[in-house]
Amino acid sequence: MKKNYLKVIGVAALTAMLCITGCGGNSTGASGADTEAGQEAAATPLKASEIYEKIKGAYTLPDMYEADDDWLMNYYGIDASMLSDYVFAEADEVHADRVIILNVADEANVSTVEEKLGAVLEQLSSPEMLDYLPDQADIIKAASIKKQGNALYLVISSDADGIEEIIKNGLMGK
Repeated sequence: MKKNYLKVIGVAALTAMLCITGCGGNSTGASGADTEAGQEAAATPLKASEIYEKIKGAYTLPDMYEADDDWLMNYYGIDASMLSDYVFAEADEVHADRVIILNVADEANVSTVEEKLGAVLEQLSSPEMLDYLPDQADIIKAASIKKQGNALYLVISSDADGIEEIIKNGLMGK
């Protein structure tokens, strides 16, 4: 009888140990909410160029020219020194496609840069441009400037919704 008693105690102890260790591994609680919140808070936004690479990997865009600092200033009046990071990619003359992501360095300059970006959209929406690119008119008219923190972005594309989702996620570090 003493042997059976020891077996029962041994099995009970082993079962208790397995239950205790099997439920371990998450020091923040059963829900893991603290861990998830910590990961979200630690998420670093992707650079504009990294986001653009994700876009090019997910969508087939027409040939795009990526503007440099001089191009931004000379053609659009956007001073690149106000930006911490940017991608300003536009298609050739027969497509209206644009992928523009501007990370403004100083919050005080966001409205100025947004105004300049608005002028880009206004220029593309002009009757002359819409007449010049009639098959592109719908995607131009559907476009709007989006803002997330100090980042501004404008997407003109038939795939705008999906591209904007990639940008949003990239700006959140996803």
